[in-house]
Amino acid sequence: MKFKILALALVAFIGLQAQEKMEKTKKENKDKMVVTKTKVINVMEDGEMVQKKVMIKTTKEQDIKTDPNYEGTIDAPRVFPATKVSKVIYIDNDEDPFYDSQSKLSFYQHNGKTYSFNPTDSGFEILDKETNQNLANARFSNNADVYLLETGEYSGIGYFRNGMFVIEYYDDKGTLIVKKFNDSKL
Repeated sequence: MKFKILALALVAFIGLQAQEKMEKTKKENKDKMVVTKTKVINVMEDGEMVQKKVMIKTTKEQDIKTDPNYEGTIDAPRVFPATKVSKVIYIDNDEDPFYDSQSKLSFYQHNGKTYSFNPTDSGFEILDKETNQNLANARFSNNADVYLLETGEYSGIGYFRNGMFVIEYYDDKGTLIVKKFNDSKL
């Protein structure tokens, strides 16, 4: 009888561990690539040639998913969702080993065009990647998940959800307009 109880407890423990490992694997199914490039730039400042270091760290992330139509099968074909690309630029202005400033860039797509989301002190700005023209400013609000959005054409709110940046605003006729910016595939 003791052997049966011990065997049953062991089987239950192994099953619980396998389930935890499977849940942990589901959460970590991401393909991630990080590329770091460092350059030394000579800059003329006050009549002197000064060296400055610039480090650019590019991160590309993509979820690893299989076709949901083949759920539960062994050889389900892989689907390729959008890739999120972000760049962090570090600048070292002096001789110490630490970088003095940094800025982070993220890229999103909407209607086939790519936009960069550049951080500012009050939130971030949305720029057209091709023309580098500022299209909108998103500012922090009292709610940490929502940004107050202002463009030349309208004002509204924006928030990040499911790898997208979603903008909501009302047009002149009182109709709610929703625009979704997907992660960029750069």
